[in-house]
Amino acid sequence: MAGTGSSASALPQLERFERALSSVDIAVEPRVQLVPPAVGGGEWPLPLDESVAVLDSSFNPPTCAHVHLLRSAAARFGVRRRMLLLAKQNADKPVVGASLPHRLQMMELLAREEVEGSTVCGVTAHPLFVDKARALRALCGPGATIFLLVGYDTWERVVDPKYYPEGRRDDALRSLFGTVEVVVTSRDSASASTMAPGLSAEGQAAAVRSGLPAEVTHGRLHFMPNDEALAAVSSSAARGALAGDDPAAAAEVLPDCIRAYAKEHGLYE
Repeated sequence: MAGTGSSASALPQLERFERALSSVDIAVEPRVQLVPPAVGGGEWPLPLDESVAVLDSSFNPPTCAHVHLLRSAAARFGVRRRMLLLAKQNADKPVVGASLPHRLQMMELLAREEVEGSTVCGVTAHPLFVDKARALRALCGPGATIFLLVGYDTWERVVDPKYYPEGRRDDALRSLFGTVEVVVTSRDSASASTMAPGLSAEGQAAAVRSGLPAEVTHGRLHFMPNDEALAAVSSSAARGALAGDDPAAAAEVLPDCIRAYAKEHGLYE
C-alpha cells in the first residue's frame, strides 16, 4: 500500500496530475490527455504528424524495463516521439500500491531523463486497447504512425475472447489494427504466459505470428524480443525490493530517479 510520507511541497505537483486524471472520463468518447509539463517543460505540437512509440503500462512503479522497451522500439522503428500512457482503470486489476498521481509523477521523471522534448506522459480513462487506439488516433494527425507496445502477458489478454461481446473479437481487433501498429514484446518464460507456462521467447514469437488471421492484422502486428535480463524485470519485483528495504535489489530494477522518489514519498513501505 502506498505510504503517506509525501511532503507538503509535493502537493501542488500532485494537483497538476490530479487535474489531468479528472479530465478523462470512461463514460464519454475515448481520449488521451497529455499531462501539462511543469514550468519550463516542452510540449508537443498537436495534432502530432510524426510517428510515435507508445508504452502503455500501470507504472506501479516504472522500471528499467519500461525505459529499455521504449528506447528499443524507438530505435527499431525509427521513431523520435515517445509516450508513456497510463489508464485510470485496468481491465483486470484494481488500483493498489502507488496512487495514480504518484505514478504520473514517476512517469514524468522518466520522461525527463530522455532526449529533451522527445517523451511525454498521457492518461486515459479507458482500459481496453481498442479504445486506447481510438484515443491515440484522435490525439495524432492522420500522418502519424502509432506503435503501441504491449508485453506478451498483456497480449494474451488482448486476444482473449472473454473481453469482447460474443463473436465480436475479430471485428474489434480489425479496428485496433486499422488504427495502430501493435508491437508485442517478449517476457521471461516464467511470467510470460498463464495459458502456456514456461513459454520461451521463440514460443511467444510463434504464438503472436500464428494467433490471428492476416485479414485481421493487416501486416501491422510485430514481435520485438526483449533483452534477456530485463525481460524478467517486473513492477511487482520492484515493489517487493522497496517494501523489503533491499537497496541492492531495487537498484537492479529501478532507475535512480524512481528509487529516490519512492523513498522520499514513502511509497510501497
